[in-house]
Amino acid sequence: METNDAPLSVKKKRPIEIYNYPKESIIQYSNSEQSYTYNIIKEGTYPPAAYLKYTKGQKGFRIPDNYEVETSLRKPKTRQIVKCIIKYVEKKPVYWVYYGDKFQYHVKSEKSSSDVACLYAKALNPETKTRYSGPHFFGLHLEILQQTRDIYRRATVLKSFDNLTQTGQNNRAKKIAKSISAIFDQETTKCCHLDDDSNLKSIEFSIRDNSFHFSFNEDNVEIKHKARAAVQACDKGQVTREGYRTLALISQDLPREWKVSAEKKDITYEMNEIIPISLINITPSPSDNSVNSEIHINDAEIIDNLQQSIGKGGRRDIVNILRYLIPGLLERNVLDITNPTIHLRISGDGRNVGRKVKQVMVTCSILNDLDNIYRPENYYTIILYSGIEKYEILNVVLEPLIMELRKLKEEGFRDNQNREWKVELYFSSDWKFLAICLGLNAANSKYFCPWYEVSKEKQGDFLYEWTINKTIDQIRENYTFYKGYVRPAIFDMIPLQNWVPDELHIMLHITDVLWRLVIDELKSRNTWGDRARNVIVEEMKRVDVKFHFWLEVGSTNWQYTSLMGQDKLIVLQHFDLTKLFPNSRATQIRNLWDNFYLLHKAMKDQKTDANQFSDDARAWLHQFLDSNYFYQAGDITPYMHVLVYHVPEMMRIHQKFDGGVGKGRKSAIVNILEYENRVLYFNNHNMVDLIRLPKRLRIK
Repeated sequence: METNDAPLSVKKKRPIEIYNYPKESIIQYSNSEQSYTYNIIKEGTYPPAAYLKYTKGQKGFRIPDNYEVETSLRKPKTRQIVKCIIKYVEKKPVYWVYYGDKFQYHVKSEKSSSDVACLYAKALNPETKTRYSGPHFFGLHLEILQQTRDIYRRATVLKSFDNLTQTGQNNRAKKIAKSISAIFDQETTKCCHLDDDSNLKSIEFSIRDNSFHFSFNEDNVEIKHKARAAVQACDKGQVTREGYRTLALISQDLPREWKVSAEKKDITYEMNEIIPISLINITPSPSDNSVNSEIHINDAEIIDNLQQSIGKGGRRDIVNILRYLIPGLLERNVLDITNPTIHLRISGDGRNVGRKVKQVMVTCSILNDLDNIYRPENYYTIILYSGIEKYEILNVVLEPLIMELRKLKEEGFRDNQNREWKVELYFSSDWKFLAICLGLNAANSKYFCPWYEVSKEKQGDFLYEWTINKTIDQIRENYTFYKGYVRPAIFDMIPLQNWVPDELHIMLHITDVLWRLVIDELKSRNTWGDRARNVIVEEMKRVDVKFHFWLEVGSTNWQYTSLMGQDKLIVLQHFDLTKLFPNSRATQIRNLWDNFYLLHKAMKDQKTDANQFSDDARAWLHQFLDSNYFYQAGDITPYMHVLVYHVPEMMRIHQKFDGGVGKGRKSAIVNILEYENRVLYFNNHNMVDLIRLPKRLRIK
């Protein structure tokens, strides 16, 4: 019998997922062929699209990372429970299946979920031909899990760094830093001994163009030491606040500028309590409209500050400075408590600040500290004022210092440990300052010598032995007793044999004379013209000295650069005189210059024999006056007289001491004295030595 009825079609059962996920971790799945029960241990996440992998097949399910599930395989006769895990290793998924009563066995595959499922089946029965669907075995097809992961991914997807707020950027960087710190702690427990005391100090990394530096475990003492070391470095290098702020912007290793400024204030306050700074009101000196030919300080801010400080000065007590220094000097064996005598030198000098402003500084130094006598930080400013070197002003400004020096000489002083110290006083400066303080006429007067009553006419006479024949006691009693004195001596408590010539100014002034005589000789030879001036400028360039000529306004006189100390020594040693004179004459002048340079070196050498120096100095003066040199007795200057006759004598008296002077320091009056106080602090507390820099290594 035929029938028109069409054959019945068998409909496949639609897949069903039964769940209350994520409140409950159980998901039941079934279709027409099989059923599974999944217990979700770790939901996992989809990795970045750059290396997200998919299962094979038409649907191609996404493969999550850090995914863990217990799968129950429902069979008519048996029930199997396995634990399935997926993790990405080097951006590729790896599959594990654990089985057994306690999941004590496992199989692993790097190929696919289906491959590891088959490995599991063969592990149970090597002869089996059963094949499992990998996606179903692992539950990769479950829509609820895919949806949940997508929701989570949308909620937690990271914004690009540029789209974050400043706070968001900082928080992300902090999170990274904390993770690195945690990893460091984990690794050091494995790689370091318990006694190694390993600490993560800092890390630095960048995101986009933003650099981050994080410090860890940095205690307040370490931060304070670093900030004070920065103050020390800024003071030593004269780095301004703005300059340091710029440096701190470049390097995260440096303490922040606000912290450095705070420590600087603390040190200044601390030292001002120990060594107070007193202000002095000075009757302004008559206006001095002269232009400074040689500028020592040319900082606009300093010039402005000092212009406003004219008529004012500052001072510090010597005793306060000594009391602060003594513990360190005893520790370095500079002073000896069994021989409690301090040899204290007073020095003074003027400085040109810009083209109009002048500054006068009086310093003291401890001659016992022979190894550091040339270091500028060992010259301690005790008087500072804006103005000129003039007897009337100095007599007023130095009055408190004079009283203190008298007391020191007569009574000594007691330190902070109540130990008694004697003080031997000395004085050293350039000729102008020395003559003012002694009440002498100017250096070009007929009777010019502070130590011997000799007239200018006789200073080139080698028949005389010009040794000290004056006394400070006689000058104090009656200053007109000796010719050339026009006022009472200011420092009349210092013995005249302790007024020591200053080797630096001897070198500077005699070098000036030797150079001036070269110019004068060129003029006398009628070779002084553009060609000679150009040769001199080019030769100065060769020896790396800045030098130029210029015509005075409304005059035919040529002026030239006044050289500084180091430049003068370079010219003295290296200027090629054959560019200006015939070879024979150039050789004569060069020998004269070289011999003077040797005398200069000998003056600075503590081992120099005074008698040998006397012979060499006299021989040099004979050479200077040789008729072949065209130099006459009238060309001899007071500094040459001192070099030949009084330097050897002072060497015999003070062989263990020298007469150098320290450098001036740049700042306004109170700032300079506060700076000086900080120098004293850092002499006793070298903060730089407390800083331990990390070893810098590179990992490729």
